[in-house]
Amino acid sequence: MIRKRIKYFSYYGCHDPVRHRDNSPAADSKLDYIIDALNHIGYCVEIISLSPSANSKFLSAYTEKKGENIIRYFASFGQNKSPLRIFNRWFMELQFFLWCLINLKREEKVFVYHSLGYDSAFLKLKKMLNIHIIGEIEEIYQDVSKQKDRQQINEYKFVDACDSFLLPTNILDKKINTKHKPSVVIHGVYSISQKLTEKFNDGKIHVVYGGTLDPNKGGAISAAKSAEFLPSNYHVHICGFGDPKEVNDVISVVSQNSKANITFEGELKGNEYNKFIQHCHIGLSTQNPSGAFNDTSFPSKILVYLSNGLKVVTIRIPVVERSRVNDVLFYYEHQDPKEIAEAILKASFVNSDSDTEYLKKLDAEFHVKLSDIIQKY
Repeated sequence: MIRKRIKYFSYYGCHDPVRHRDNSPAADSKLDYIIDALNHIGYCVEIISLSPSANSKFLSAYTEKKGENIIRYFASFGQNKSPLRIFNRWFMELQFFLWCLINLKREEKVFVYHSLGYDSAFLKLKKMLNIHIIGEIEEIYQDVSKQKDRQQINEYKFVDACDSFLLPTNILDKKINTKHKPSVVIHGVYSISQKLTEKFNDGKIHVVYGGTLDPNKGGAISAAKSAEFLPSNYHVHICGFGDPKEVNDVISVVSQNSKANITFEGELKGNEYNKFIQHCHIGLSTQNPSGAFNDTSFPSKILVYLSNGLKVVTIRIPVVERSRVNDVLFYYEHQDPKEIAEAILKASFVNSDSDTEYLKKLDAEFHVKLSDIIQKY
């Protein structure tokens, strides 16, 4: 098969401890899946990452081969000192924009993971080169937290500049795709993860929350507090990433007394994260249901849990209830630790595995739709 090449712009991370780049594990997991799907339908992917150095040292620009794909990173200074942090952002944005001017062709089709960090750059590139943008829009950031006026304006301008979309929910499609441009709804990772380990076999039911510690989304604290209402044969694990205050807030909950065990596992990535959650029995999607982001974003962790063989307990919100995986989920109604615990207990008493055959069907459908959106539009 003749392999075609396509570019994918994102903030893709690097797990090498020497060259560690800042990233979102959830975003990278979904991007890895989409890249695998592109490989499957005949494309090699060039990933252009604007992800900065995750530590205090300078990292030079470099490229990394990942299978048949290439990842390009730009030079980046360390992130500890605030004046250098501002300079580093400008420095990386300049490298990024010059690279695009040199390497993008007129009317080229590219995938762009939506980010406030380079929305304005792609608005300029669209005008200059008339590139065809397939926008991966996971959420509207100003629905999650207040943004600067200019960022809010650029966010919607970027969405309007996209020629087609990858979107996590039909609700977001209806909200932002008012001109009815071609779109594909993909909730998350549909592939079945490679089995890396066995379940914990210590007589306990192991429950895991994996994801952001951001209080705007509220999931980690709610998950931790549910342990207070679980019996002693349950163990709640919190795996998350956040700033020092967010970490300390979770640890303060973890240290409280409860019959169930509760531990903070820190931030786990890649196979290390998949291996850990495969040890567990139930995954928690406990984000704050009152957030405006619930009208537009799909909790990617739900598909990550299902693809790793876990039952899933989730808040009942429209984007989840109207999703293709509604029938295999266990719901609670209100963001109350006792209700979360009751849903956990219910899930643990149901003898059913995640519907892996259904995920395989969704996976096959996505490959066809992904090919169509590149070739037909």
